[in-house]
Amino acid sequence: MGGNAKAAALSGIDTRRVLLMAYLLCAGLAAVSGLLLTARVETGEANLGGTVALESIAACVIAGVSLRGGIGRVPNVVMGAIFIGLVQNGMNLASVGSYLQMVVLGALLIVAVVADQIRHRMVAPGGH
Repeated sequence: MGGNAKAAALSGIDTRRVLLMAYLLCAGLAAVSGLLLTARVETGEANLGGTVALESIAACVIAGVSLRGGIGRVPNVVMGAIFIGLVQNGMNLASVGSYLQMVVLGALLIVAVVADQIRHRMVAPGGH
């Protein structure tokens, strides 16, 4: 559908059906992910996987996906996720605490966002 539901509807796309299917697919994948994560740690906690959102956003932004939308490629995101995994594994091997790992991941995210802003300003004439 993209970012403009009205244009998609005018193009002949059944936007209600596409939106419903997208939400159903998202809910199903979230349920399967929750089950797999619970099976992996053999326990259920309310805050289990609380850092997954930050890790996902960091992997995408580090891979070059713009927070403004419209820019990004799946192979790059896979490489970004592998990079985040390697950084976290290295910090685990170096016995870095979980709080400091979140700080490092946040710093990487900030650096990636600043790089995205600089790249956007260099590409867009006038800096807007």
